[in-house]
This record gives sequence, C-alpha cells and structure tokens, in this order.
Amino acid sequence: MNSCRLVRGLLAVTLAICAFGEQATADSLTKHSLKNRHRPNELTRVEIALQVGGDLKLMNEGKAKDLPMSVVANLKYDEQLLATGAKGQPTQSVRYYDDTRAVIKVDKGGEKPTLDPARRLIVAEKLDKQPTRLFCPASPLKREELDLVDVPGNSLLVDGLLPEHPVALGDTWKLADDTLADLLGLEAVSWSDVTSALGEIKEGIAEVAAAGSISAAVAGVSTEIELKAKYRFDITQERLVYVALLIKEKRAVGHVGPGLDTVAKVLISITPIGVSNNLTPERVAQAKAAADEVAELLSYAATSGQFQFQYDRRWFLTSDDKRLTVLRLLDRGELVAQCNISLLPAAAKKPVSLAEFQSDVQKSLGKNFGKFTSASQSTSPAGYAVLRLVAHGVVGELPIEWVYYLVADPQGKRVSLAFTYEQTLGERFGQADRALVNQLRMTEPPAPTAARPTVQQ
Repeated sequence: MNSCRLVRGLLAVTLAICAFGEQATADSLTKHSLKNRHRPNELTRVEIALQVGGDLKLMNEGKAKDLPMSVVANLKYDEQLLATGAKGQPTQSVRYYDDTRAVIKVDKGGEKPTLDPARRLIVAEKLDKQPTRLFCPASPLKREELDLVDVPGNSLLVDGLLPEHPVALGDTWKLADDTLADLLGLEAVSWSDVTSALGEIKEGIAEVAAAGSISAAVAGVSTEIELKAKYRFDITQERLVYVALLIKEKRAVGHVGPGLDTVAKVLISITPIGVSNNLTPERVAQAKAAADEVAELLSYAATSGQFQFQYDRRWFLTSDDKRLTVLRLLDRGELVAQCNISLLPAAAKKPVSLAEFQSDVQKSLGKNFGKFTSASQSTSPAGYAVLRLVAHGVVGELPIEWVYYLVADPQGKRVSLAFTYEQTLGERFGQADRALVNQLRMTEPPAPTAARPTVQQ
C-alpha cells in the first residue's frame, strides 16, 4: 500500500514537471506583438526626467580645456496625436508644457532656462526623411527654448524602439540607424550595433532591454555613443508606457559648440489620459493651422536690448554680448558662413552715404580687399535705410566673399552686419543675408532699474 502511494506520488511529480516544462517551452515560443496601436486624437501625459554630468571640451588658443558641467531637467506635457503615416506611426502631435524646470551648471556658472508662458504650445512633426521639428505655432522659439524641449527620447518617435514583427521571449532585433538618429538628435549614424531583446512578460507588461555602440555625426562633428535602454510595453493597452535611456557620449569640438564627455540618463513615462484641460480645441486648432514659415524660424533678442530678429535654424549663436553678436551658418553639417552683428552709436549727423560706407569697409578689410562686386541702397520691410556692399578678396590663399550691411532706423539707431564665406560656398549661402536683414527690428532697451534710496542715519 505504501509502495503504491509512493509510485503514484512519483508519477504525479513527474507529470507535473513534464507539464511545467511543456508550458515553459510554449511560453518561450509564443509570439507577442509589441506594436503601438494609435487612436485618432489620442491623448497622453508625458513626464521626462533628465540628468547629465561630465565635461565640456573647449579649444582656447589651440589648447584643450575641460569644464565640468551638469544638467537636471524635468519636463511635463499633455500630448495629442494629430497625424499618422502610412504604417500607422505618429508623424505630428501637439503638446502643452505645464512644467519645464531645468538647471544647467558649467564650471562656476549656471542658468535656469524655461519656456515663455506664451510659447508653451509646441507642435512636434516628423516628415518622411526629414529631421524632427519642434516649433511653437504662436511665435518662434528662442534657441535656448528649443534646446530645453528637444531632449533625447522624443515621445513622438519612441515607436521606433519596437519590433516590426511579433517576437518571442529572448528574440532580438537591431534598431534602425534612422531611429537612433531621430531619438538621440543626431544628423546621421554611420555605424551602430544597438540591439533590443524581449526579456520577460509579467502581469501584461513586456520588459525590453537594448544596448550597443553608435558612431555618428551631429552639428558637423563626429560623436561616439554607448547606449543602454530599458522600456516597457503594456500588452493590454497596446502601447509603450516607459523608456529609460543611459547615453554615454564623447563628442569632438565643433564649429558651433563645445565637445562633450558626458553621461546622460533620461526617464520617460507615457500615460494615456481621457481629457486634457491644457489642450483645448482652440489650441489644437491653432496647432493645425500653423504655417510652415513659423516652423523654420527661431527668434533672437540682443543682449543690449536694442534690436531683435527671427532667423533660419541653420544659424547658430556662438558669441553674444552687448558689443558683438556672432552667428555661424551650418548646412548639412558643414560650416558655410559667419555673421558678425554690432550695434553702432546713433547717427549724430546726416546719414552715412554709400561712398563713405565703401571707404570704411575697404579700410577694415585692409590687404585682404580685392574689389567690390555690388553696392546698393534700399529700404527694409520695417522701413529702415539699408546700405549693402559685396566685396571679394583673399585670406590665406582662400577666395572670400564679404557682404556688409549698414541698417539705420528713422531715429538714427544703427546696426552693422558682416557676412563672410568662401566664394565656392556662395550658392549654398544663397539669400541667407537678405532673409536675416529683412527680419531685423530695432527695439527700445528696458528702462534702467531705479537705485534703491539710501537711508540717512
């Protein structure tokens, strides 16, 4: 009797083990679709926490210099889907940022950039084979505002992390170079081996991990990245709900920015919501009606407070103080031109003539001057008097073209602009000078703060 019970017990255990093994094998072979199912006008709440630490790499008189830096940022916004592509992937959304806290520290200095309340409505757009655009439909963003919201892991693009076909536990897939470029804000990826793998599924949540190396270009310079990522896909809701990125980057010093030796951690949570008090029908309609010209421009206000302009995003600010503003134009990663802008003393006498302007420019160019190829005077869209000169010359055996402007308003306030580029790049430079000058507007500086009265003892 006891021996029979023992046999039956062993048999039961054996059958249980076999059944468990069969179930485990079945689970490991089951294919799961990890594809976001987007609904028209769907709403989500997105929260992003960003931490960056490391060094900025600078070149000072030919010598390398490292400056410690750190960034801590928290961004929160409601996002509504506006359009999808042929394969159902999001191509346009509108966001309202109600929280944009950030602290940037470089060496002993620091700043706290934020979004102007008038520019918290942001459209995100990804057109076929074009870089992702973030813009405000109400008015152009400042460069520092764009940098604040354009962080790694754009919520419009995270679908690219998911496999195109159903996968089983342990299956792997390589992330596309275009996906990595879009998610990390790179111009182009020359090589990568970043691979994702489905790790486990627990309580309806698929856990995925990714890791690998990337060689790429950004702002015209090379960068090397080691990427690790974890993300969670809710099978019931059929959507990605969490992404964590760890980005270790070594970037060379560039034409418009310092080099980097940094580690960044980005945590992104995406939660479906039924209604948004921030994305009202009026704001959504405004986003849908935004003109393409608005999407391409950024705004700049001079440190002096006496002029401002809107400009093409290919221009990057590299120096900014009350005496001189310096911009550089990048086109497909290549340095094309530089623009120096200076506020001049107000005219006390009669306006400067075109001949006098020519004489001043020729003197400033000195031995580099060759000849003037164009000289004209006109009136800008703002009603300002504009003198324009185009000169050719040679610098270090390179044929150079200069375009000089003197712009004056009816009250005598004056701004000079000098554009410089190699003559061979003239076609790529195009009408960039006229576009910027036509946007120039003179402004009144803020009134000085009254001194605090001294208390007499």
